[in-house]
Formats: sequence, C-alpha cells, structure tokens
Amino acid sequence: MVFENSEIDSGSSIIFRIPARLADVRLVGISVHSLFSKMGFGDVDTFQLELAITESANNIVKHAYNYEENVYITVKFTITEDRVICTFVDTGKFENFLKNNGQGEIATDTKVLPPDSRGICIICDVMDEVSYRRSGDRNVLTLVKYFD
Repeated sequence: MVFENSEIDSGSSIIFRIPARLADVRLVGISVHSLFSKMGFGDVDTFQLELAITESANNIVKHAYNYEENVYITVKFTITEDRVICTFVDTGKFENFLKNNGQGEIATDTKVLPPDSRGICIICDVMDEVSYRRSGDRNVLTLVKYFD
C-alpha cells in the first residue's frame, strides 16, 4: 500500500482555485507532483498522475471555457485510507467527452475521439475511476486513484 509511507494524513484535503488559463494549469501540475510524491507514489506513477491531472485541467480551459478570460477552476484533492480523490469544478460549457456517442461508455478509443481530445485516453488509463456530471450550472469531473 502506497499510503503507509505517506507524509500526509488520511482525511486531509487541499483545494486549489486557479484562473482557467493554460499557464496557470502548470501550477497545479507542480503542486500535484509534490503531493503525490509525498504520498509515497513512485516517480513513474507520480509523473503519470501529474499528467492526468494537468490534462484534465487543460481540457477544462480549452473545451469548457474555450480560453475565456476571468473564469476559474476549482480543484480539490481528498486523501482517504485507500484512495486519493481529485474533483474539478467549473462553470463552463457542458460537454461530456467521457461519453462515447451518447452510449454511456468511457471513450478510450483514439479512433473515435477527435485529435485534440486524446488526453481522455491518458486520464482513463492512469486513473482507477473517472466520472463526469453536471450539477446545476457546474461541471464536476471526479478522478480517483486507489493506493496499491
């Protein structure tokens, strides 16, 4: 189990609120790299998790907000006994790229996805659970990674 060597207590949460700009997504990447490293994930897993998180934020900037100015993304990380949960919340355009042709399947086939949406495959491959929902005027993307 990764969490046994963690420097972070179970039940801890951290919340980021960043401008929805690609330049600011980098701040989340740097922060989550440190977070996952402190949780005891190895170098490769930490890199892959950072990639999945930053790709998720990039998708929000590009697709939900279409590079709009003066808008924000909220990212919350919650650590439990057996997993880390990353929740993205934004008020951008509703577009569920996780659904494949409206059939409710996770879209992981790069032949089905548009070329600029292939990061979904990375996110789905790295994370153990990926879900998306619309709650009122908010998009909520939840990524879960279990400790081995």
